[in-house]
Order: sequence, then structure tokens, then C-alpha cells
Amino acid sequence: MKILLIRHAESLGNRQQQMSGQLNDPLSPHGVLQAQVLAQYLSQSWLPTHLYSSPLSRAMATADLLMAAHLTLEDPLIVERAEALMEIHNGIFQGLTWLEAEQQYPQLCQQLMTSTDWIPIPEGETWQDCCDRTQNFLQTLYQSHAQTDQIWIVTHGGILQYLIAAILGTPVIWNISIKNTALFEFELNSAPPDPSCSQRCRILRFNQRPHLGGDHSLEAD
Repeated sequence: MKILLIRHAESLGNRQQQMSGQLNDPLSPHGVLQAQVLAQYLSQSWLPTHLYSSPLSRAMATADLLMAAHLTLEDPLIVERAEALMEIHNGIFQGLTWLEAEQQYPQLCQQLMTSTDWIPIPEGETWQDCCDRTQNFLQTLYQSHAQTDQIWIVTHGGILQYLIAAILGTPVIWNISIKNTALFEFELNSAPPDPSCSQRCRILRFNQRPHLGGDHSLEAD
């Protein structure tokens, strides 16, 4: 089973440096162009047998643009919405920029900047919430897909960290810097992880944006 994880293209919230979380902000014009370039690049690569997306508009718009490049397929794919792929709920920070958060919640922001411990955001999702929903989603993939299936997953930068940890079977969340339309590609066994097996997956691509090449006007996000 091959899986391609895709962070959505740039949204208006990204452009404004907001912590959008589960808000439904659309793609920016720049993001639309990013998604179109990615679609063209992927059309020359392997095509999916299944496509999952977060139901949030910035992810769905990205998925729709990726599929628009494949309208000539004999059996066009339907984008399957999965709430497990939604971005992390940012609680009281949702919709704010970091500067606005520092102004409104200075003590909490100082703790977040100086502590290496996981600090919960009031009214937001917990670390365990994110682990549970990504691990359950991955378990569903193992149960419902064959070894020959090829899957694209369009989601968000925050929850991607947890999906990657679930795929790699590690409890560590690495806080990777993931830019818009970054790609992570894995080849997995079509069975849940076996602790006694050390070769259950191959990393084929990790946090790459080859579709942007040297076009720095598209790289900014």
C-alpha cells in the first residue's frame, strides 16, 4: 500500500499568519496556483486509487484541484472526506496570529516558548486526542485497503505530525516545519504494525516540494 501525504496549498489564513485550526478559510490566489502546479507534477507520477481529504475548505479545494488534472480518467475518483484529517483545534488561539495571542495571553505564550513539555491550549485538542484520531484513521486504512492500493491524503501541517508518527510507529511528535503542498510518501505493508517486525514501511519521500523547483515566487507561504 502506497500513501502520499499532502499538506494543503496556501490559505488566506496562512497568508495572514493566522492559527486557523479548524476554521474554514479558503485558498489564497497564490494557493490555487500552488495546487495547480502540484496537480500538473503529480499527473506525471503515480495516480491514486483512493483520495482522502480533511473536510475543511482549504484541504478540499486542494484535493479538488488535484483531481481536476485527472478528469480524463475513465473512472474519476470521488474525494472521501475524513474528519480525522482535520487540523488540530487550537482552542483560544484559533483564528489569531501569534502576535495577537501574545498580546491576549502573554503568560501562556511565554510558557509555550520556554517549555519543552507539551502544554495544552485551553478549549483546544489534547496531544492524546490527536494521537487517537490519527492512529484510528491509519488503522482504518489497514483494514479497508489492499496491498496494491495507492492513496493520496490531503490534510494540514499540524495533524500531519501525528499522522507521520502513527505511520512510523513512534510516540515522538517531531514538530517538523511543513510548508504548503509538501509531500511525504510511504510504502506500507497492508497490515497493522507488528512490534516484532522492523521493516514494515519504506520512506520514499519526506517533506519535499519538487513541483516548485526553483520558482521562489511559488515557494513563499
